[in-house]
Amino acid sequence: MNSDRYETSRFAQWCREHQGPYTPFEEADLRGEARAALVESIRAGDITSLDGIESPLSRRIAAHHRVSAFEMNSNWACTSQSWTCPCCGRSKFQISRVGRKGQVLAKLVVHHDHVGDAMKKAFHAAFAAEGTDVEQITGLKLVERMGSAFAAYEEILVCEDCNNVDAEAKKLVGSPPYFSFSPGQIRQFIDPANHLPHAIVEPLAHAAWLEAMPAYELRMKLIRAVARAAATDAHWYEPHARPPEPIPVFGIHKHGVELEIARWVYPNEALLKALGASTHVSTPNLSRWRQITQRPGKAPPGNYLAMLRSEESHGRHWDALPEDWRCPLCHRKKAELVYVGDRGKIIFALKLVTGRGPWSTLKTICNHCESTRMSLKREAAALAGKPPRDSYSFVTPEELGSIISGRSHSPHLIDEERAEELLEVVVRRISEES
Repeated sequence: MNSDRYETSRFAQWCREHQGPYTPFEEADLRGEARAALVESIRAGDITSLDGIESPLSRRIAAHHRVSAFEMNSNWACTSQSWTCPCCGRSKFQISRVGRKGQVLAKLVVHHDHVGDAMKKAFHAAFAAEGTDVEQITGLKLVERMGSAFAAYEEILVCEDCNNVDAEAKKLVGSPPYFSFSPGQIRQFIDPANHLPHAIVEPLAHAAWLEAMPAYELRMKLIRAVARAAATDAHWYEPHARPPEPIPVFGIHKHGVELEIARWVYPNEALLKALGASTHVSTPNLSRWRQITQRPGKAPPGNYLAMLRSEESHGRHWDALPEDWRCPLCHRKKAELVYVGDRGKIIFALKLVTGRGPWSTLKTICNHCESTRMSLKREAAALAGKPPRDSYSFVTPEELGSIISGRSHSPHLIDEERAEELLEVVVRRISEES
């Protein structure tokens, strides 16, 4: 941040003119003005701790590549224009490059060790293998708490090329799925170049993996031991009833200019849109939900109820419904809604219905029916060119249920022909809404 230029910036001037005090409602009305002043100051180069598609840096990047379209994510927009990648050492200008669709790629990502995921998978695997028939709520909390303790490095913001090369190098050397190269290890085997993805020096990548393998195998051995203890009530962890935040003060790590920005224009969706972040050149396939048949899920283990109740929210959902309850749309029983998720986790998820009219008689539906409803809504809204009046009015429960075939422990089968017919009806319905 150039503090001298900040003091003369449009945003600083706006802040001086709006000292307040204001009520929360008055502040809410003023935030649009503050956001416009901030974006203007970033565009002028007076504020450089944030970025955007019209910042001086972005204009320099666009001129260099002779490309005006940006694909910029929020990490890039919310990072200083002088940021350099701690892994490859390149500046934002050097990182920028042209993508396959003729857009400037401007993306930074958080690189992290995946051993926390390995611990959760080991916990669920041990739970099923040991046949534990009592929920392990504190055991799961232990696993969630200790996952980061086995990480080989802290989470760190890196350029997308450094994050991508981690996945490529792991395939190249055949390392296990939960292993990740640290920034220092990645630095050993890449050959960085300006405006290009990284090249991997293959012998150095193999050497980095061989050096890291003994410590990784030791960590995995410890992880399996802790996970088994957590899943069999042999653990030592007693959580506090209401764990406090270590420093529950908003903006504790901010100062000066950042406090002003945090007060008026905390980086939210509106600001990121104004800066040009979260832009996408690729168009998502919104019809995938009705055209692609998802694979059936695995049957849960015999002690699935104890595993389910270890996740307190799933346990509350289960206990809140009578034993003979069925989803009113797909008609599956409670036990048929249970499925095995990522890393072997047992999932029982429901959606509270808040719609009116035909939906008012329904209180709860399963998450697979909710996913179908939302997929239909997204595709129909895109085709109609506008969103429906509300989240439920575009379709009735009977219409939605007519395209669904429920499967035990699995995502729904969708009748493609009926779904296409219903989609046409819903698009017409949304288009005719006033």
